[in-house]
Amino acid sequence: MKQLPPDTPEQSLITQYKGPRLVVKAYAGTGKTTTLVKYAHNNLDSRILYLAYNRAIRDEAREKFPANVDCKTSHQLAYATIGRGYQHKLSGNLRLTDIAQAVNTKNWTFAKDILDTLNAFMCSADMRILYTHFARADTGKVLTSKQERYQIQVVEGAELIWKRMTNVQDPFPTVHDCYLKQYQLGMPNLSRRYTTILFDEAQDANPVTSSIVLQQNCKVILVGDRHQQIYRFRGANNALDSKELMNADQLYLTHSFRFGPNVSLVANALLELKGETRPVVGRGPADQVVMFLPGDVGHRAILHRTVMGVIETALSATESGAKVFWVGGIDAYQINELQDLYWFSMAEPDRVKNKKLLDEYEDYFEYQEVAKATKDPEMMRAVKIINSYDEIPERLTTLRRNTVKEEFGADITVSTAHRCKGLEWDFVQLYDDFPDVLDPELDPMARDDEINLLYVASTRAMRILALNSAVEMVIRYITQKRMVEKQMKMAAEATEVEEDTTK
Repeated sequence: MKQLPPDTPEQSLITQYKGPRLVVKAYAGTGKTTTLVKYAHNNLDSRILYLAYNRAIRDEAREKFPANVDCKTSHQLAYATIGRGYQHKLSGNLRLTDIAQAVNTKNWTFAKDILDTLNAFMCSADMRILYTHFARADTGKVLTSKQERYQIQVVEGAELIWKRMTNVQDPFPTVHDCYLKQYQLGMPNLSRRYTTILFDEAQDANPVTSSIVLQQNCKVILVGDRHQQIYRFRGANNALDSKELMNADQLYLTHSFRFGPNVSLVANALLELKGETRPVVGRGPADQVVMFLPGDVGHRAILHRTVMGVIETALSATESGAKVFWVGGIDAYQINELQDLYWFSMAEPDRVKNKKLLDEYEDYFEYQEVAKATKDPEMMRAVKIINSYDEIPERLTTLRRNTVKEEFGADITVSTAHRCKGLEWDFVQLYDDFPDVLDPELDPMARDDEINLLYVASTRAMRILALNSAVEMVIRYITQKRMVEKQMKMAAEATEVEEDTTK
């Protein structure tokens, strides 16, 4: 096993922890996984479950933790006892056409509301489907009788789909979140098998997983960073602030070994914008913050807010012959679906490979209408790309030809801010497709989500970080704010001195 570095004072408090419940708030690059590995080595006589956010994190953890630790995802836990029975009807996701056929409707908005309500329930800690799971419900508003009837119909539709999904004999497809929800409803007792649960990335856990963890009687250690919560749109909830943890001990990891003092200044400006008073300390090697990466730095990572932005960068890069590595793989960015949709839009159905597209939509016009009616982000994004670029098949062929499977062979790496979490590069450029987080019209919760994405993206850089306009404006704003606060403090102190001298 690789020799672990000695504990920092912050890490030592965690690795030597003996209490029942602990919340560790760990900033970007502060060595939280290393700290948990050290904790496991200090407790080799304990049976420990490391609960990972996804399979990639789980696989990486398996290489690091000692043999007394089981590394699993929540779905993996649930699959062993419940999910296996649904293997014959498991699907990646539910289609709107499946929902519409099951409830006998051609109203796509109604079908989408049922799907959203069902997804909200499966991600929640609730025991049954509620009106609050209806995504467009305004709980503080008095509803008309027509609106009440519609909500009832949506919830009843969701209950019907849930009943069919959970019926092993019913051919209606089910999804992975369905058996995870059933697992949580069964109130599993993990304390029979484990003495300790290490719950990683707890800031982005959905309530159903948090419920499974927090109902256990064994020791629980939760680790995460609320400023890296980026999956709230999927129903994720920050478990670090759960009411069940009001009496839990709290410790911090604030010293980042990924970057130095300059990137930490950027990170702290973003944290301050959210009202955070505890700064991250950059203890990594010397770093720089610039507006544009120098041309001679070689390989660089370009991080985006949108999939559209990723594709635009890749298109531009491959036109000049650059080799591109896609975080998560090129197919994770809907390239195949995009080409099928292009031929569909050109009324050439014989060239469409995914025939489901032909079964579900009469023509491209109907596809656009469904996208508009449901506001489905993937469909809307695909329509935007189709309508923005010419010769898409040729462009996509060039993209694939210039795509590499191993990052060491790439000239650039492209990723969204969501996919880059947990990764790091020497040279990082932030793409200019992030929204203005200083916009007063931005919803407060959406604003925090967008600041978190900027924080995650900015803290991927180890040597040079090239800013975009969104972060540059934040730095200007925070710098001016600090100057004003300093002047006000000096004025207040001068007034106090003057009052003292006149007494």
